[in-house]
Amino acid sequence: MLQRRPFSWWVTAFPVAALLSGVTVFAQDGAKAGAAPNGVYTTTQAERGKDLFINSCGNCHGVDFKGAAERAPALFGDGFLKNWEGRTVTNLFAKIRQDMPRNNLAGTLSDATYVDIMAAILQVNGYPTGPKELTPAAMEGVPVSARGVAAKLSVPNFAVVEMVGCLARGSDNRWTLKDASEPVTSKDQPLTSQEVKDAAARPLGSGSFELISVMPFKPELEDGRKMAARGLLYRTSDANRLDVTSFHRVADSCTR
Repeated sequence: MLQRRPFSWWVTAFPVAALLSGVTVFAQDGAKAGAAPNGVYTTTQAERGKDLFINSCGNCHGVDFKGAAERAPALFGDGFLKNWEGRTVTNLFAKIRQDMPRNNLAGTLSDATYVDIMAAILQVNGYPTGPKELTPAAMEGVPVSARGVAAKLSVPNFAVVEMVGCLARGSDNRWTLKDASEPVTSKDQPLTSQEVKDAAARPLGSGSFELISVMPFKPELEDGRKMAARGLLYRTSDANRLDVTSFHRVADSCTR
């Protein structure tokens, strides 16, 4: 992997006042944007999952997801969401797949069934629908929170994030990641081969990010392709930038 300047050079390039202003504006914009973020499941899938939930889980958790005293907790509402605050939908999915249904039946449902049930739980908790069905890869990075998918918008500036999008060269020869997914916190390391496969299945979004320090990754060879990018986030009301540290092609074409 090509090496380049560390994060510190870019952080110090911005005045402290600009940093504080950017974080404030970003928080405000996130609250507004959170009204209709990209969903990770479809209505049809959630309805299918609801029927599966009633048949496999309803006896303990209630057909209305409200739980039952001394049997099983509710799977929606403030209490449920607060209990899982700080963890992701992937964590919740793993727990359900490992431990449910009870009475020696844990883990006996198909993976597709567990995923559909997860979609139903997201729906009852107010997560918005989207154009594609939920998959294990799409769950990654989605928080369990009373704010639903909109909680992803709380990622602060100068955090290391990951996203997928369509690489495009602008008329000014600047490179942009268009139709980008919402940034999620990540680690400052190149993607593993499995993470590249997971990124290929991740849906595109509606964001647009100017790419900083991308030239060492030879973007001219990847124009128009679906890419997975990691880097340092900087976003304000009128600028979205990603200082790239890891850049991988995940699909030869960039279609939804």
